[in-house]
Order: sequence, then structure tokens, then C-alpha cells
Amino acid sequence: MKKNILQRSVISVPANREKMLIKSKSLNADMIMYDLEDSVPMEEKSKARQLLIDFMTQEDIDKQNVSYRINSSDTPFAYKDLIDVVEKVGDKIESIVIPKVESQNDVIWVDTLLNQMENGLGINKNIEIEISIETAKGMLNIREIVNASHRIRSLVFGIADYSVSLGMFFKGISGHGEEEEFYPGHRFHFPLSKIAMAAKAKGVLAIDAPYGNFKDPEGLKKSCIISKYLGFDGKWAIHPSQIDIINDIYSPDKDDVKRCQKIVDAYNKSQELGIGSVSVDGRMVDGASVRLAKVILDKFNKISREK
Repeated sequence: MKKNILQRSVISVPANREKMLIKSKSLNADMIMYDLEDSVPMEEKSKARQLLIDFMTQEDIDKQNVSYRINSSDTPFAYKDLIDVVEKVGDKIESIVIPKVESQNDVIWVDTLLNQMENGLGINKNIEIEISIETAKGMLNIREIVNASHRIRSLVFGIADYSVSLGMFFKGISGHGEEEEFYPGHRFHFPLSKIAMAAKAKGVLAIDAPYGNFKDPEGLKKSCIISKYLGFDGKWAIHPSQIDIINDIYSPDKDDVKRCQKIVDAYNKSQELGIGSVSVDGRMVDGASVRLAKVILDKFNKISREK
């Protein structure tokens, strides 16, 4: 199952910034995502694409989990982003992020070209696809989108463009989830829940949007906690200082592991005695409780193996 992939933190690296490309090799994010889209000015799209190809050709990045984001299909850049990069360094790419996905067609054309290129170039793996849901239309069509290809690794929430598509007012600077205290609740609870539900129904990862204020660690922690407890597996980062916070929050802590192991052990013992449920610290534990505890234990074991 793709959901077993460890992808707590995804750092976005502008592909037109050569120094940032080089620095990315030393970052401890679970995934490095090289960006050809929003962080690259229109006049530098071709330059960024070539810089990325040159960097990946020359540098040893085989041990990293590497992705890159193409431009959306309504631009004149998307097809070259896909073909030029995969033809040159496709063997080093784990996944491709498709932005602003609104229908299954936005996925199918990428899947079709990847089939042809992998066969023609002899790439002995399936490059996966990460779907960015960033508009009201994409949210409405999420069921068809997530079933459009066997390659899909994750659904990603694009908070800023989603807000644009709904005509939302905002108080911050970047529009990426900061300065939300003005609203009596959580404005993005519904789209986050819908993305998590669609992702887990398909057995793929749910990845949250970046938090725009990288000088606000407490705001980042709050943002992470909200999506973590809605079922998200990780979050994009826009600055290296955010990586450790994200990795920490999307990992089970020692108390989580101890508590969940206690639940599983108590239930297993009750099963040996022929009892269907058991009390742990004054609370009922049954089969559903154990399955919930195993979600956390499985993630802890996955993280331990990756270290």
C-alpha cells in the first residue's frame, strides 16, 4: 500500500535557484520536491527546467526520495516539464506532482506519457503521481481524480489557490494558512477532511498544504496538529527550519507508542482468555480500539526502519 511510504515532510525547492538545489542534498526532509511551478517566474521556466536536469544529472541524489512539480496542464510549459525531465533523469525521480488538478483528464495525460516513456527509455519502475487539489472543481471531482491512475501516491491540499477559487477573504500575507484567528472555527476543516477521506479510501497518502509564515513555529505546530488528527500523513515545507517540526509532529511520540502497545497487549491477552473486549485504565478496549492503536504502532515501526 502506498500509504506505508514515509512522507511526513516534503520540502519545496525552487528549481531556478542553483544554490538551493545544491543545499537540498543536505536537508533531512522525507521527500525533496523540486518546483517548476509557482515558485518560478514565468520568464525563468525554461531555465529552471534545464537547471534541474543538469543538477540531477551531475549530483548523486539516488539515496533521496525525490519528486518534482510540473506546471499545470493549462500552461505551455507542462508537456516539456514532463517529457524533458523524465527523458533525461527519470530513473532518479520517485514521483511527479501535478498542480491544480480539476478532472481525471489532468491525470490521465501524465499517466499515458509516463507509460510510453518508461517503456521506451527502459525505466524499470513506475514513477508515481502526486495530485494537488487546489480548486473547488477539483474538490468536487476528487473521487474520479483519485481513481484516474494506479500511479497515484498522494493527494495534496493546495490551500492558497483553493481559497482563490472560492473567493475567500484572508488576513495573512501568503494565504497559506497563517493568521486564521479571525474565524470562529477552522475554515479548512471540510476540504482537509474530504481529501483525507478520498486518499484513505484509495489507500494513498494525504499531504497537507505548507504553512506560509516560516518565522512562526507555533503557528506551524498548530497547523500540523490539525491535519495530523484528521488523518494526514505529512505536510509540505517552504523553509528548512520547518522540517524538524513537521517530522516531529507527524511522528508518534513515546507516550503514544507506550499507550498503544498497552492497548494491543491487553487485548491480545483477553483474546487468549476468550474474552471479546477488555478494560484498560477504566476504558473499554475492543477490536476497533486495537486497529486504531496499530495505526500508530505501524507508523512508529516504519519510522524506526527508515532511521
